[in-house]
Amino acid sequence: MTLVNLEHYVAIVLLCISCLGGFISGLLGVGGAVILIPLLLSIPPLVGVGALDMHTVSGITMLQVLTASALGAFIHRRSGTLHPAGVVAVGVPLAGGAFLGAVLSKYVHADVLLLTFGVLLLFPFVLLPPEPQGQTDHGAGAFSPHRGGCVLVGSSVGVISGLIGAGGGFILVPLLVTVLKFPLKLAVGSSLGVVFIGAVLGAAGKVATGQVVWAYAIPVVLGSMPMVHLGSLLCRRLSPRRIRHLFLALLAIVALHTWVDILLH
Repeated sequence: MTLVNLEHYVAIVLLCISCLGGFISGLLGVGGAVILIPLLLSIPPLVGVGALDMHTVSGITMLQVLTASALGAFIHRRSGTLHPAGVVAVGVPLAGGAFLGAVLSKYVHADVLLLTFGVLLLFPFVLLPPEPQGQTDHGAGAFSPHRGGCVLVGSSVGVISGLIGAGGGFILVPLLVTVLKFPLKLAVGSSLGVVFIGAVLGAAGKVATGQVVWAYAIPVVLGSMPMVHLGSLLCRRLSPRRIRHLFLALLAIVALHTWVDILLH
């Protein structure tokens, strides 16, 4: 296989992988990196196009998170499942933390980044409670989050997001529900808005420190965009209970896969 053909093959593989990440992003309010990170680490070597390390993967996924969250947030805003004031209150401190984490990630060993990702995947199982009896997913206008809590949640998730190259939605959604008392559907939509704000500076940090391989990032971004739209539309039709089950099922699969990689590395 020639170098040109190999590059085309890599682009096709990354394009296919990104479709799943985009769909999950729109459906569950995550940037998509929570599923893309393990897939980008494991699929390319399995199909013979070479292995990507965690630094390369985190640069790719941060660009994907930026574009996927922008589209997903726009769709959720139109459907009334995004809280604008909450997005700004959480998103601004998250953005600062994401930039700091993205810059610091250049000096953190790839194995440490992978271990950090694996540990964080366990948190939502503790944080995300069962849907309380009688809770309804009222609209954005009937809900007002605590400003101090927004700053605390945003800044903490931001540093994590920048470090591992994920938007942080997989940890942000449980925190919005548990700490800030967002109804689940409102948390899913608002999470994408917050993730977008953080991804702007997170992506800037990755680009500024030369951690983005554009030949890999572009097909991942292009593949995820149409699937974000499909996932966001499906989210509107699902009950909060079903969304919670899907969210935790996804994280269980990703956590198992990630910890197998960590322990066998």
